[in-house]
Amino acid sequence: MEDFIVIKNGLVLTLDRKGLAGYFNILVRNGKIYLIDYEKKFNEKDFKAKYPDAVIIDASDRIIMPGFFNSNLISSYALNKYFFRKCTYENINSWLSLKLIEKFLSAKENSDLNHELFSISHARALMNGELFISESSSSISKDFFDRYFKDSDLIEQYFNLTVYDYGLLSDITGHEKNISLGFRTDEDINNYSLASMKKVLSGNRLRLFINASLSQKTFESVKKDFGKPFINVLSEMELLSQGTVISNPTHLNQIELDILAKKRSAILLSPSDYLNFQDRKTDLDEMFLSDVNIITGTGFTGDNIFAELKTLSSMISKNIISSEDLLKTAIQNPSHFFGISNITGSIERNKSADMIILSLDDLRNVPAVPDMESEVLADFVIRNLSVKDISDVILRGRVLVRDKKLLTEDPSLLRKKSEEISARIYSEGKFFEYKEKYLMRGRVDKLNEDSKEKKSGEIFVDMTLSEVEYMGEGEFTVIGIKKEDYEQSRGNAGIEDPGNIEEIISIEDGVDFLDQDELQEVSLHTFSKGEPDPANSGGHKTDEKSIQKSSEEIKQDIEKEVIAEPVIRNKKLKFGFGEEDTNRKV
Repeated sequence: MEDFIVIKNGLVLTLDRKGLAGYFNILVRNGKIYLIDYEKKFNEKDFKAKYPDAVIIDASDRIIMPGFFNSNLISSYALNKYFFRKCTYENINSWLSLKLIEKFLSAKENSDLNHELFSISHARALMNGELFISESSSSISKDFFDRYFKDSDLIEQYFNLTVYDYGLLSDITGHEKNISLGFRTDEDINNYSLASMKKVLSGNRLRLFINASLSQKTFESVKKDFGKPFINVLSEMELLSQGTVISNPTHLNQIELDILAKKRSAILLSPSDYLNFQDRKTDLDEMFLSDVNIITGTGFTGDNIFAELKTLSSMISKNIISSEDLLKTAIQNPSHFFGISNITGSIERNKSADMIILSLDDLRNVPAVPDMESEVLADFVIRNLSVKDISDVILRGRVLVRDKKLLTEDPSLLRKKSEEISARIYSEGKFFEYKEKYLMRGRVDKLNEDSKEKKSGEIFVDMTLSEVEYMGEGEFTVIGIKKEDYEQSRGNAGIEDPGNIEEIISIEDGVDFLDQDELQEVSLHTFSKGEPDPANSGGHKTDEKSIQKSSEEIKQDIEKEVIAEPVIRNKKLKFGFGEEDTNRKV
């Protein structure tokens, strides 16, 4: 018996080799795309008469496009993103909470809990339109591997498992196409670790995922030990090939990009991890301008591929990459790398019926675009839509999500399990204990700073008045008594020696503030009383000549009553008192 599904009246973004887009009807038979009605000749009445059991889906006000590939899903932390708030590429390998969680989930007695965690993570990925997942969790034990990944029926999506425990590779016969070898970089990158990885690869045809998010310490250590950058080392050891992925490279120059392009290796980007863990801005423009195959994943901190594409678009300069090519980093590019581009990755005849349908019912989602070209439609999808607009998910011709409801699991049960598992993992990772520790450290540091500020300040309080009350905050210590200058004796006043001091006996004798040597070179402009300046008829003005005068001449000028300092002769002054004042009793 043949199963038919007809999706009619939808706006289709095919991402095929021709880049077709428009309002097409899609006919699915037995899980594969049987026909694409580009000219809209489909007659529903006749078709239903011939195939009464056919499912008809009206996709009016909907966009239909291929499903996403998540090339770096880490389910171990899918429900516990807060563990990474203080993490960077410099400390993530030594973060104690993460090690505790990995140990907890890897334990054999927690295999059932780990199984539920992965099921929830993969169900969420399905609702997010991720029809291919590459699981990169490092907490997978052999028991869990045998129970979960060997039985492919437990996972709805296409999948790849990146293995970091090489002991799990001893029994992978028949599963090679779904298994990749992982290599996590840390401070111990050396000839031995790289040679061991190469030896494992030599006996198996496996893809290789190399984490290249090097900390600055690791980067400098590699250059010191090998005398060249990390990518050059991998190339010389023949670890770069068409099946190699360099994940989140933090130190990459143009020469290394050229090496990766020549070896036809891929680069895996998890944009949220770059933003959250990198201590400097990462320039991705050169990476996208190179001829390297770029694929995307959610990594440790990303929520879904749709959101990662939006983040990635904001990290790249304008006009570096088209919106259609940006979408392909999460659809077509990984389909080629994982070797299933002949099966999925575009909407074409004879390919698997793998697609997502996005609702445009919301007034804010009206596609106000000038035409239906593939690039225009791709740009609209990235800029205006999100995972919450995904209404239906079809995988291998089966409708797994319908009207935003998951059909394969009980959503309410998954929600309850999610809350329980999340609470358990936060407890095992000692999230609250370490949080309180950091908060306590912050409080102690603040108290120390406040204490230093209080000790450094001095407050002067007048303690001579008995009625004065200190109204400040906290305690204080008397460190001394401040005395005003007038209260101090002359002997203790602390006045510096001013030099030679002469007593003035008589004002008439004059006051000499200049030494005899200084008097030799004094320039004065003088004029006598009643003698106007010939050059200025309006008033008196000093002579233009500069006259060298001796001490005797200066005294003579003073006796001539220089106008610049008029002296009142009719009153005798004595230290600021007139005659009438001298008779007063003091």
